[in-house]
Amino acid sequence: MRFWLILILAGALSLWAGVSTRQWLSGSLAVPIKEPLLVDLEGKAHTLSEWKGRVVVVNFWATWCPPCREEMPDFAALQSEFERQGLSFIGIAIDDPLVVKAYLAEHPVNYPILVGGSDVPAFADRLGNEISALPFSIVLDRKGQQRHAHIGRFHHQQILDQVQPLLTPE
Repeated sequence: MRFWLILILAGALSLWAGVSTRQWLSGSLAVPIKEPLLVDLEGKAHTLSEWKGRVVVVNFWATWCPPCREEMPDFAALQSEFERQGLSFIGIAIDDPLVVKAYLAEHPVNYPILVGGSDVPAFADRLGNEISALPFSIVLDRKGQQRHAHIGRFHHQQILDQVQPLLTPE
């Protein structure tokens, strides 16, 4: 009798696990990704939804990351070239705000730089940074939906390939 009870319980548990996994994979149990507190270098809080209506490249970077620093001039050039068409770049530094401020004093950019706390790396991971690497970038469409995730240096042509189709009027 005990054997059958254990067998029935194991079967019910397996069925529950299968149904839950199927719902999770289909997205019906999807939980919205909670955005961490992001502040600019003056301490003003921001959310990514502020840029809704624009195509946005969000770049997670740090001052101590050589490929991060190397891609910033491309971001600044593309920001200038396509800003009127609705493209915005946002840098999210995973670094000490004072160090970021000092770095940007020597290497200014023409797009907003935000900083966050210790929850920012986990936020990037939930957005698709499967190996927790820097740099890491995502592309958001005009509705604020993530359309692309890119681990590593995001080169000029790679960025254009992702954003130009999103910049065309709907």
